[in-house]
Amino acid sequence: MSAPGISKESQFSLDFASVTRLPKPIKAIVYLMMLSVMTVAAMGALLATIAIIGQLTGAFDVFQFMS
Repeated sequence: MSAPGISKESQFSLDFASVTRLPKPIKAIVYLMMLSVMTVAAMGALLATIAIIGQLTGAFDVFQFMS
């Protein structure tokens, strides 16, 4: 007695083995999209780190910018 959908195969999965079988132009687009997602995540982490360090050292007040 398991819930429906527990053991189903996922509809969307992207692994590197499936990407390598794609044609070169599509593969380049997939890799560029992955690179852009990782770049945005890294920029977000950098901004969060700067905000945390700024709050801890008293260099600036994040809540002042929000109001």
